[in-house]
Amino acid sequence: MDLSLPRRASLKGRDFITLGDYDQEDLYFLLDTAEELKRAQARGTPHRVLEGKSLGMLFGKPSTRTRISFEAGMTQLGGHAQFYTADSLQLAHKETWVDTARAMDRYLDGISIRLYNIEPYGESRRILNTMADAAHIPVINMLDDGEHPCQVLSDVLTTREKLRTFENEKIVMSWAYSPRAKSSGVPQGWVLAASILGIDLVLAYPEGFDLDPEYMEKARRFADESGAKIEIVHDMKEAARDARIYYAKSWGSFTLTPEQVKERDEELRQWIVTDDLLDQGDKRVQFMHCLPADRNFEVTDAVIDGKRSIVYDQLENRLHAQKAILALLL
Repeated sequence: MDLSLPRRASLKGRDFITLGDYDQEDLYFLLDTAEELKRAQARGTPHRVLEGKSLGMLFGKPSTRTRISFEAGMTQLGGHAQFYTADSLQLAHKETWVDTARAMDRYLDGISIRLYNIEPYGESRRILNTMADAAHIPVINMLDDGEHPCQVLSDVLTTREKLRTFENEKIVMSWAYSPRAKSSGVPQGWVLAASILGIDLVLAYPEGFDLDPEYMEKARRFADESGAKIEIVHDMKEAARDARIYYAKSWGSFTLTPEQVKERDEELRQWIVTDDLLDQGDKRVQFMHCLPADRNFEVTDAVIDGKRSIVYDQLENRLHAQKAILALLL
């Protein structure tokens, strides 16, 4: 399989830390490549374009889908993925992130990092940027506090497969209740992707669960260029009305204290995706969630296991989207 003749200048050597570093043509190049690689995999067509290449995967938090999909992807592309935790490296003995990056730079062809919930907010992104500055090879963000770009790219791939067009289709990214505070990386990545690609997006959440203002400001700037519309609503039923895609995920508040969130527990528990809610949507409405889902908190079993759920198609596309990232950057 020949990936050597791209539509535009090569993406080789670039970091993949934030979607905000990629323009509309870059993102469609990645999406088109993901579709091409997915077809090749389905047909059994060899596409070992990374033969002899090695990816270092550094995990600061546990993972199921991210680790498995990156390892499988590198194998299918003919390369090899190495798994590490911070405790298994000299980082455990206070070696600096810079020296760690420089060591990896001399041995590997790419570095991928999953690092979040490090205080203060934004520290994980600072570390990713530090690694990227110290290394000449690409650094890929497998999730930090601010963004989950690999997940979002695969989400957009999934919606494009299902809808075939983004025009006149209502796509909703909705908050959902969880007993624990989760990263806002997925919705923040979605507002960037939608605004860059010119996709209209409805962002639904209870008052007090606004996204990072920095991401919203970037999204507004990108939307001014692309023509995208980002609409914010604070009512699930209003968001679900005529929705073609209803994507739900919990995230934490930047402004409310844990005590304030706890005081609103009864109200917030109403933010659960049910069949009755989806009945408000388009007759072809489909449900998405990045997983793992807090079942019967964020979404009922009936929905996530039902005919309107496409969460496992969405899960599979992590593999294909990340293979596109790896193939084009490495």
